[in-house]
Order: sequence, then structure tokens, then C-alpha cells
Amino acid sequence: MMTAMPAIPLSVGASRVVRGVRVPHVCGDPALSEEKDHELRARIVETALASLTTQVTEPTLFEPSETASGQVTA
Repeated sequence: MMTAMPAIPLSVGASRVVRGVRVPHVCGDPALSEEKDHELRARIVETALASLTTQVTEPTLFEPSETASGQVTA
């Protein structure tokens, strides 16, 4: 699940949660330039795809980072 409010799905047991930007723009930020927004969207989607191939045993939060997909266990 991608969301800007990860505490809610984590608290109800969603296995994989990817942090988004904001509620109205989960996969992007219209305040950024077109190029920076595209980079941000790509990082979020890459993190989401990586989360699907990662073994998890409990609800796990995946954080899109500047350089690589990060993982934080809740």
C-alpha cells in the first residue's frame, strides 16, 4: 500500500507500506519542477516494486530515499 499516512495501515497489519508524499499527491509533488517531480515519482514506484520482492514477517514501512529504496520495520 502507498500512503502519506503510514501509521494507519501499519496499525491494522498491512504487510508492506510505502510512504508517499501527501494525501492529495501520494506519488508526487506538484510544487517541484517537472524534472524533480518525475525523479520523486520514480523513487516512490521503485520503492514499491522493491517492497513486493522483499520478504517481510511483520508490517513493514518502506521509505523512498534519495539514493536507494530503504526499509524500516514498524
